[in-house]
Amino acid sequence: MTDEKETSADDPGPVDKAATAIRDNLPKSLLLSDVVGEPPAPGQPAVYVPPTTPLRTESRQLIHDRALKDITRLRFGFPTEKYPDYKTYVNHPARTMGAAMEGGLVAYPDIVVVQHPENNCKVVAEVETNETVREAVARFEWLPYAELAPLYLYVPVGKGDEALALCRQLDIPVVGIRTWRYIAGYDDPEINDHY
Repeated sequence: MTDEKETSADDPGPVDKAATAIRDNLPKSLLLSDVVGEPPAPGQPAVYVPPTTPLRTESRQLIHDRALKDITRLRFGFPTEKYPDYKTYVNHPARTMGAAMEGGLVAYPDIVVVQHPENNCKVVAEVETNETVREAVARFEWLPYAELAPLYLYVPVGKGDEALALCRQLDIPVVGIRTWRYIAGYDDPEINDHY
């Protein structure tokens, strides 16, 4: 007679338990399945997921999301009297409006302004934090997004010259670079034109 424990089909083995424990303790942003989401339905285009997506830490993502919300409200409040047929979409925390890229992919910049109802992409904008103003982000996000529509970059105060240098180095046709910062005692960010 042996002392082997009987395992049922429903009882996961030690390897499965260890794999589950490791997966549960990983940050969500490192899991490709959480970033990419479900595969597209048959006949639907695939989503462009920049390889730089995991660069934002959870704390920086909170700062990014707050700045994105405020910048959208203050600078992209479409429709307006002058542009009654423009409509603004924000792609965080959920994707709401994509723009078709060459190669059949769909990109989701932070802010997409379209002419409604045709949904022609008129403006795209990216909101960056201190840790995302870098060459990899410029190469894999700013450059492809600038091919979709006129691109505006919103970078933290002190990062404007660095963003401009990256755009010139990689030949990114940016329409405007604006800096943003929060000042103690004020709810809205201060936004200034840099370029």
